[in-house]
Amino acid sequence: MRLGQKLVLQALEKEQKRLTLKAQKAAQLSEDFINASSKISEVRLKANEMLRAGEFEKRVNEFDELANQEKAALKLMKKDPIKVFDAENSTRDELNDFNNELSFLTMRYNRGGL
Repeated sequence: MRLGQKLVLQALEKEQKRLTLKAQKAAQLSEDFINASSKISEVRLKANEMLRAGEFEKRVNEFDELANQEKAALKLMKKDPIKVFDAENSTRDELNDFNNELSFLTMRYNRGGL
């Protein structure tokens, strides 16, 4: 493999890492969106237990953290589900197409083509 081909492959592998990270973030957002209502229920149950036990003053920091988690989940639930899932699908498709092209180029370079 020639130096120019190695440089091209290195640049493409760097782009592959970027696309992989983008796809992972989109998938995580979809997963968080799906679980947002469960997260709210869980957080409210924990907060209710703390209040009933009379431990609010002792565990103010934990209570504040629960409130922040609830706010984040509520914010997620306001997102448009179509956009969230479309973003995941399009980034995954983009990554798959890129991986196919990278695989093809790598194979050709290793065989001495191009």
